[in-house]
Amino acid sequence: MKVITHIGKLDLIKFNISITPKMRSTYITITAIALVIFLYATWNKGLPENLRDFLITLISSAIGGVFGMLFGIAFNMATILLMSSEKNGVLGEHTYTLHPEGINEKTAANETLNKWHGVVCVKSVHSYLLIQVAACLFHIIPKRSFDTPEQFEKFTSQAMTYWQQAHNTGNDQASSS
Repeated sequence: MKVITHIGKLDLIKFNISITPKMRSTYITITAIALVIFLYATWNKGLPENLRDFLITLISSAIGGVFGMLFGIAFNMATILLMSSEKNGVLGEHTYTLHPEGINEKTAANETLNKWHGVVCVKSVHSYLLIQVAACLFHIIPKRSFDTPEQFEKFTSQAMTYWQQAHNTGNDQASSS
């Protein structure tokens, strides 16, 4: 199965907005920032003397953690948008072909085959098929790239089937060793 899609900067923005709240690292980062703020506040002013002061420090730290994370996301997104181009193969036309052994991606800059057993996960999120090939690296396939919703569903289903087969086979081989 094959699809040709065009990835634009808006796709990268939508992708980041949809995936960030679902990532465990987002909440770990918020907690870490809030903890640093809380520790700094208690180091600077001393331990809160009563419950009210403790709650104010705690809530302020949590709010600081959220704003710190939002700043980090905005900075990260700006960096991604500034560094992404058709020349480096992030934006522009992408041709994705599903094979039993993996997914082939072809752009003006590169051609790669990611084998299914190396793919982290395959999932459909809103109007995108996301194929995660590393911790923070995804193939993004918009639903709009298909003539009909049924074609998108068929492509998504085939990708998920190949991925599941590769991971089930790997587990079967590992357990029989």
